Amino acid sequence: MSTRNLLTSYLGPLAVGAAVLLGGALQPAAAQTETRSLCVYDPIGANGFIYQSFQDYVVQARSWGIKLNTRAYTDEAVAANDFKAGKCDMVGITGIRAIHFVKFSGSLDMAGGLQTYDQEKTAIKVMSSPKAAEYMVQDGNEVVGVVPLGKAFLFARDKSYLESLDTIAGKKIAVMSYDKQASTLANVAGASPVGASIASFGPMFNNGSVDLAYAPSFAYNALELYKGLGNNGGIADFVLGMLSGQLIVHQDKFPDGFGQKSRSWVFDNMFDSTLRRVKAADQEIPDKYWVHISGDRDADYREMFRNTRQQLWDQNWYNHRMQHLLKKIRCSTDSGLAECSQDSEGGPVN
Repeated sequence: MSTRNLLTSYLGPLAVGAAVLLGGALQPAAAQTETRSLCVYDPIGANGFIYQSFQDYVVQARSWGIKLNTRAYTDEAVAANDFKAGKCDMVGITGIRAIHFVKFSGSLDMAGGLQTYDQEKTAIKVMSSPKAAEYMVQDGNEVVGVVPLGKAFLFARDKSYLESLDTIAGKKIAVMSYDKQASTLANVAGASPVGASIASFGPMFNNGSVDLAYAPSFAYNALELYKGLGNNGGIADFVLGMLSGQLIVHQDKFPDGFGQKSRSWVFDNMFDSTLRRVKAADQEIPDKYWVHISGDRDADYREMFRNTRQQLWDQNWYNHRMQHLLKKIRCSTDSGLAECSQDSEGGPVN
C-alpha cells in the first residue's frame, strides 16, 4: 500500500529513540537483553508507513530488555503463517487477520462497526486498559498493541453503481478469501463476491475483472486503485469498517506483564502519530471521486450492515462482547440510530 508522501517525518521520534539507546549504553549493566523477532505486514515493505510506524516501538522495547529483530512482509498471509509456525515471536497484522488468533481484538475491524476515528479511539482505549487484559489473550497468543490503519471504503469503477443498493446487486466485488464478513456483506447486498488476495484484488479492480472493491484510503496510491477508478469511478463515503493494526505475541516468549505494559505504551504513544499518517492518506484522494451517502441511502447502508453483523453474531464469527461494545459506542455518538433500541447484536443499549 504505497503511501507516497504519507508522513515520513520520523526525525523527531528517531532522535529521541537514539538518545534513549545512547543513554542506555552509558548506564551500568542492567538485566540481560533478550532477542526476539518481530514480523510486520506492510504491502510496501520496509519503506511503507505501517512498518515505519513501529520503529519507535522497537526502540521502546529495548528499554524493556527486549531487542526486536524486525522483518517486513509484503504478503500478510505469509506473515501470519510464519507467526503461527513459530518463526516470528511477534507479528504486526490487520485486525481482519488477527481475528483468527484473538477473536476479541480482531472483531474490532467488523463490518460497519465504527464510523469515526473518535469512536475507534474510544474502542482502542478500552481494549488497551487493564480491565480488558483477560480478553486480549487466546490460546497462548496475546495482542500487545492496537493502532488505527484507516477507514475502509467501497471503490466502484462507475459512480452509478453507488446510487443505491439496488445498483450494487449483481455486481462483482473483490473480497479477501479469508474474510468471512466481506463475503457475507456482499451476499446481503446481492453482489457477487469474487475471492481475492492482498496481491490480486488491486489488479482485479484495475483491469475490470471486478466492478467493486473495498479498501482503506492508503490503497488509492499504494495499490494504484486510481487506475481502476479512471474518469467514471467513485468512492462511497460511508465507512465500511475501521481497519486496525495489531501486534500479537506468543505469550510464552515474553515476560509476565509485558502485554499490558506494551498495550498501554502503544495507545499512549502511537495512536495519535499513526492516525496522522492515516488522515494524510484520506486527504490524498481527489474530491471528485467521493460519492456522498446520506438520507435514505445512509439508512439503507446502516440496515444492510446491521443485518450482516447480526448474521455473523448468529454464526459466532465475532466476539459477542466486542460486538456489543461497538454497538454501545455507535449509539453513544448517535442515540437516534434505529439499531440502538433494537434487539440485534446483544440487545438494546438505550
